[in-house]
Amino acid sequence: MTSGKHAGSFAATALVVASMVGTGVFTSLGFQLVDLNSGPQILLLWLLGGLIALCGAFCYAEVAALLPKSGGEYHFLRSIYHPSLGFMAGMLSAFAGFAAPTAITALAFGEYLHKAWGGLEVHHAAALVILLGAAAHSVSTQTSARVQVAATGLKLILIITFIAAAWTLPGEGDIRWTVDLKADSVAVITPAFAISLLYVTYSYTGWNAAVYGLEEWNDPQRTVKRALLWGTVLVTVLYVGLNASFLHAAPVEKLKGQEAVGHIASTSLFGAQAARVISGLFAVGLFASASALLWAGPRVLAAMGRHMQSLSFFAPRGEVPRLALGFQIAVALLLVFVFSGKLRHLMDVTQVGLTISTSLVVAGCMVLRHRHPDLPRPVKVPLYPLPPLVFLAMSAFIVAFSAVKEPLLTLGGAGLAVFFALVWFPLKMLRR
Repeated sequence: MTSGKHAGSFAATALVVASMVGTGVFTSLGFQLVDLNSGPQILLLWLLGGLIALCGAFCYAEVAALLPKSGGEYHFLRSIYHPSLGFMAGMLSAFAGFAAPTAITALAFGEYLHKAWGGLEVHHAAALVILLGAAAHSVSTQTSARVQVAATGLKLILIITFIAAAWTLPGEGDIRWTVDLKADSVAVITPAFAISLLYVTYSYTGWNAAVYGLEEWNDPQRTVKRALLWGTVLVTVLYVGLNASFLHAAPVEKLKGQEAVGHIASTSLFGAQAARVISGLFAVGLFASASALLWAGPRVLAAMGRHMQSLSFFAPRGEVPRLALGFQIAVALLLVFVFSGKLRHLMDVTQVGLTISTSLVVAGCMVLRHRHPDLPRPVKVPLYPLPPLVFLAMSAFIVAFSAVKEPLLTLGGAGLAVFFALVWFPLKMLRR
């Protein structure tokens, strides 16, 4: 798996899978069932979400092969467009892309653990999982790789076991599974389906996790390509299987409009007492997600510290960016204990900026093809330019929907992105 100080494809793929499989797949189904009423509609929704994520993964793999440095969007945007856009993406990633999701995942861990064992308060459990993950990733790249592979492997075993049990036991599900071409095709072209697809794409967030520590992989070009593509395909299969299992396990009326669909499905399948154990296992699985965020996130600030004198204290003195890791821990703990009630609002505000950053990298794939058409490309997007166009169309829909639904939040998110981009210029003057 590893060689020297670097990690290989298994660790990179584990990082991608763990980053993607967070709370979204365990909370989204109930809200989709408010407007969608058949198994084929729901499963198509999750397949399309995986296809859109795969389009983004192909584009990132090509860009990463041409620009093989750590830092993710920070490095890509500063190299393709301008350092100010890289700074914007780096700041948004550090706070909204990693610290806030770390807090959200840790709180979800606390909620599931509390359902399983009420003796530990939610916020304390959240702090515990953050500190355990941080301790694991403060040692070395090899240790991080081993911990992530082990945690993600356990998570996959739990999910696969749940899916197998769900289809072995007689479930209480009553949703329609037969394809009704007329009814299903009408549902697919409704605004409700498009809005549900939007939220499904959020559940696939994290497919780009392997690019943040690009220099830490053995044979980074090939490793990142494998991790992004195979990780996304694997998660798509898991998401389809999990949602099918939830629908088989519990009746629609019990799931509709509910957030804790995993707990509801477990109760229907195994009974209330066994469901407590299942909730505890889901909590264990969420450790892998928190761990992935704590591994990838500090690499953004570390890359910024290497290029910017004003942030040079974040540049790692060894192979592990411990100060950047400590910063992410501090922000995540602050969010858990002080701002937990406002976390979702924070994510809504910053989602526009994160979407813009990701879209600029995907568009950068097209920009680099135009600027350097003859440059050797060890990784190429298949069916080009279809994948980047599909991804950019979905991103435009996300921003447009956000602008219509929450104009002030969208304006605030776009304004925050512009603010971070403009802050780079006075920082550059101070450097001089």
